[in-house]
Amino acid sequence: MNPDQAWLIESSRDGEKWRTMGKAWTFRGEPLLVHGASKFLRFRHVDAEDWTGPMERTGNECMALVDLEAGTRAEIWPGDEHRGLPVFLPGGEAGRLVTFFCSDDQHSWTYTLEFQGEHPESLR
Repeated sequence: MNPDQAWLIESSRDGEKWRTMGKAWTFRGEPLLVHGASKFLRFRHVDAEDWTGPMERTGNECMALVDLEAGTRAEIWPGDEHRGLPVFLPGGEAGRLVTFFCSDDQHSWTYTLEFQGEHPESLR
């Protein structure tokens, strides 16, 4: 059961100069969590030509919840309702959220991700 939607993600500090973060995979209609997102994000489906407009950070939480269908972004502390969602990390890796714990003062957090892959020989 592999995700079937590929999205190109870019980040920017100023909303003008963009840096490629990588490609994120989701199931159709599934939101994406982005850890350590820059002040601005934008994305597009790999089959589309146009990028979304710059989406500016909305808070100081550790992850951005991006609704890829609606083109919205909101910073959040993940809860139980976010378990199983893809988490896109700086550098382009992505895993599925298994657990998330945040300290009461919200200055530290711990989370676990599950990564899946296929051996390159099986992709032939």
